[in-house]
Amino acid sequence: MKMTVDQYKERIRQFEKIRPEYLAFAEFLDKVLNKAAGNFGFLAIVQSRPKSVASFSSKIIIRNTYSRPLEEITDLCGARIILHFQSQVDKMCTFIKENFEVDEAKSLDQKSKLKVNEFGYRSIHYIVTPKKDSILGIPVEDCLKGKKAEIQVRTLAEHVWADISHDRIYKPDLRIPEDWKRQAARLSAILEDADIDFGNMSREIDQMARVFELQYETAKTPIEIEKLNTLISVFRDKPDEAAVNVLKLSTVYRAMGKYSDAAGLLKTWLNEPVKPMLKLRLWFEYGITLSLTNCRDVNSTDYTNGLKAIRHSLDLIEQLPPDAMEDYKEELSYIFYRYGKLLQRNEEESDTMHSYFSRAHQMMPENPLYLVGLMESVVMRNIDLGKYSVELFKAGMEKAITSLSRLLEMGIKRVAAWFAIGRCYFFAGDESRCIEAYANAVSTILDDRYHTSISSVIAEIELAGRLKRFNYPLAKQIQIYLNIALIGSKHCPDQERYHNFLKNQALRTAAIKTPVVIVAGGADKMDKEKVSIYSNHIRELMHGFKGTIISGGTTSGIPGLVGKIKKEYREKGQAEFELIAYLPKQLPEDAHKSDAYDAHHYTDSDRFSSFDILSCWSDLVAQGISPSEVILIGIDGGNIATLEYMIALSLGATVGLVAYSGRAVSDFLQNKTWKNHPGLLSLPDDPHTVWALVNQKAETSLSSDEIEKLAPLVHEFYRARKLQSFKAESEDINNYKVIMPWDKLHPSLKISNRQQVAFYEHILKRVNLGIRKADKPEYFEIQSNVSAQEYDLLAKLEHARWNAERLLDGWRFGKEKDLARKLNPCIVPWEELDDETRPYDYEPVNNIPMLLGKIGYEVFKINS
Repeated sequence: MKMTVDQYKERIRQFEKIRPEYLAFAEFLDKVLNKAAGNFGFLAIVQSRPKSVASFSSKIIIRNTYSRPLEEITDLCGARIILHFQSQVDKMCTFIKENFEVDEAKSLDQKSKLKVNEFGYRSIHYIVTPKKDSILGIPVEDCLKGKKAEIQVRTLAEHVWADISHDRIYKPDLRIPEDWKRQAARLSAILEDADIDFGNMSREIDQMARVFELQYETAKTPIEIEKLNTLISVFRDKPDEAAVNVLKLSTVYRAMGKYSDAAGLLKTWLNEPVKPMLKLRLWFEYGITLSLTNCRDVNSTDYTNGLKAIRHSLDLIEQLPPDAMEDYKEELSYIFYRYGKLLQRNEEESDTMHSYFSRAHQMMPENPLYLVGLMESVVMRNIDLGKYSVELFKAGMEKAITSLSRLLEMGIKRVAAWFAIGRCYFFAGDESRCIEAYANAVSTILDDRYHTSISSVIAEIELAGRLKRFNYPLAKQIQIYLNIALIGSKHCPDQERYHNFLKNQALRTAAIKTPVVIVAGGADKMDKEKVSIYSNHIRELMHGFKGTIISGGTTSGIPGLVGKIKKEYREKGQAEFELIAYLPKQLPEDAHKSDAYDAHHYTDSDRFSSFDILSCWSDLVAQGISPSEVILIGIDGGNIATLEYMIALSLGATVGLVAYSGRAVSDFLQNKTWKNHPGLLSLPDDPHTVWALVNQKAETSLSSDEIEKLAPLVHEFYRARKLQSFKAESEDINNYKVIMPWDKLHPSLKISNRQQVAFYEHILKRVNLGIRKADKPEYFEIQSNVSAQEYDLLAKLEHARWNAERLLDGWRFGKEKDLARKLNPCIVPWEELDDETRPYDYEPVNNIPMLLGKIGYEVFKINS
C-alpha cells in the first residue's frame, strides 16, 4: 500500500474539513451552467455535487495510486450538463473553454477514444478551474480559486447509454458474455444514429422557428394578442423579457395588416435598456413596419423613414462582436433576407438587394428562402443572362423545393413558402407546377382561418412585374392570379385598384350573364366512346339553365360535346344560356374551333395553358362575379383540366367532379393537398345530380316567407315517418339529431328543408307541371295525373336535389351512415338505392300539392 492506514485516515479527515468548499463549488457550477443554458435558449438538465466522503475514501484506498489525493484527484467536485443535441453540446463546450481554465492534459473527449468501427461511451469531460472573478455575473468566491472540478457535457442519447448500459456492462467486476457486449454495441449504434437524426431535425426546426413567421389563425389571434400584452405588462421591469414579447406582438399586428398598431408599439420600445441584439431587432422591425405601411409607394414618408430605421439597425449589427454574429446567425440572416425582399421593388437598389441576399445565404446556405432570394437577385441584376444564371442554381432549386415542402408540412409560413416554390418553378419554366404552387398560396390567402399579410401579396405582384422580361406569359399569369386573390380577400383595403387592373386586362367587354357554370374535362386525348357516355350529364346540365356556360371552345372531347349539345338545344329553341370559351390565339394543328359556341375569347398564349383559365376568371371577377357563385363541373381531363380544378377551388368556387370519370378527376379526388377542400364535391355518376347542382340557386315563384312557413311542415312529415321505425334503446346518439322538433333542429337540417321547398317548382316543371296562387287551391294528386315514367322521374329528381344539397353541406358518400363525419351511403344515383330508401323520395313528391295548398298554391298541368 502507498500509505499506511493512519495516513489514509488523515487524508480523509482533511477532505472532510475542506468538503464544504467543494459543496460551494458545486452550487456555483449549478448556477453558471443553468444560466448559460438559459442564455442559449437550451432546455438542459444540470447535476452537480461534491464527492462524498465515502466515495473519496473508496477511491483512494481501492485505486491505491495517490500520494497526494487532494491535489491529484480532479473530480472532488463534479457537474454534468445534459443537452438535447450535439450542436448544443458544441456551444456549451465553447462556453466552458471561454470562461474556465481547462486542464487539457487531464480533460478528454470520450468519443475520440472510439475507433471508426466502434460504438460506446460518448461524453466530454473537462477538468476546470475558474479563471475570472465572476462568470455570467455570478461571483467566484476566493475559496474556489485554484480548485479543480470536472464538468461532463453530453446529449440525452449519450446520457441514456452512460447511465444505463455503460455503467452496468463495462464497470462491474463481472464477466459479461460477449454476445451481451455485441448487443450493447448494437444498441449504442442505434442511439448514436438517433442522436444524429434528432439533432439534424432539431437544427432545421430551430432555424425555421426563428426565421419563419407562423401563419396566424384568425380565431386564435385575439387570445394571442391578449396573452402577449399581458406578458409585456408583467415583464415591464424586465425589459429583455418584455421586448421579446413586443417583437412577437408586432408580428401578429403586421399579419393582420395593423401596421400603425405595430409601428406604435415598437416605437415606444426603441430606447429601452435591452440587450444589443434585441435593440437592433426592435429598430429593424420598426423600420420594416413603417416601410410597409404604404407598401406601394417607395416615395412615401413612411417608406423613407422606415429605410432610415432599418439602416440604423444594420449599423448596430456591424457593431456586434464576431462571436455574436455566429451565435445569432439565424436572426441576423433573416434580417438581411427581409431587407433584400424589401428592396426588390426598387430597381435602383438591385446591387444592395443582391448584397444582402448574398449575406443571408452565406450565413445560412441551407435555408431555402435565402437561396431563392439570391437567385432572384442574380437574375434581376442581368435579365439578359437570366436563363444562364438559373442553370447555375438548378440543383439548389430542387433542394429548396424539397426543403420548403417539408416546412409546409410543419405548418410554417405557408404563403411565403408557396410563393418561393412557385418562383423556383417559374425560373425552371415549369408552368403547371408554378401555377399549382400559387394556387396553394391563393387558397391560403382566401382562407378565413388564417391571417395573411396583404403587403407580402402586393410585393409578390410587384416582383412578378419585374420578372416579366424573364418569362412574360407566366409572370403575367401570376399577376392576374394574385390580383384576383386580393379582390377576394376581406383584408385588402384598396380593392378598386385591383379591379381596375383586371378591367384593363379584360378580353370580354360584353356582360356575362349569371349564374355561371364552367364545364372542364378531357379534350383531344379523351376516348371518343367515353365522351359519348357523358352526353346525358351535359344535357341535364343545360336543361332549363339560364345564364352562362364556359367551356374549352374546341370540337374535341368534353368541350366538343358541350358545343354539340348546345347546338341541339338551339335547334329546339331551348337554349336560354350563352356558351363562351377562352382559348389561345394560336391553336395546335390538331385542335379545331367549335362554331356551336356563341363567343370565343383569345389569350396571348401560343398553346392551351393556365393563361386561358386565369383570363376567364379575370373577366368574371372584373365584372363583379364572385368565384363563390360559380360552379365548375369536371369530367375526366388531363393536365389543363387539373389546373382548372385547382384554380377554381383556390378562388372559392364549387368544383363538382363526376366520380369514376377517370384521369385528372381520379387523381385530383385523391390529391392530399386538395381532396379535403370544402369546395370540392365528388359527384355520383348521375346526370340528374349535375342538373340539381347547377340549379341550386335557380329562381322560384315562392317567396322566402312562404318557404319559411312550409319548411317546418316538411320536416314534421319526415320526422313522423322516422319515428315509426325509431328504436330508442338501440339507436346511435347521432340519429336523434334528425328527429328533433323544428325549434331544436340543427341549422343545417333546417336549410335542407327550406331548399327542398324552394325546389318544388323546378322538379314539377320537368314533367310539365306548374304551381300558381289560388283562392281555393284544388288538390292535385300527382301519381294519378302523370305517367309511371314521369312519376319515377320526379322521385329521381328529388333524390338528385337531396344529393346536391347534402354534398354542398359537406357530406360525402360512405358505406355506413355517420352524422358526425358527414358520411351517407345514399349519396349515389337513384338506381343504386335499395327498396327501403326509395319511398323517401316518392313521399316528398306526393306531399307537394297538399303542402303548397297550405300557403294558397295549387299544382296544375301546363298548357292543359
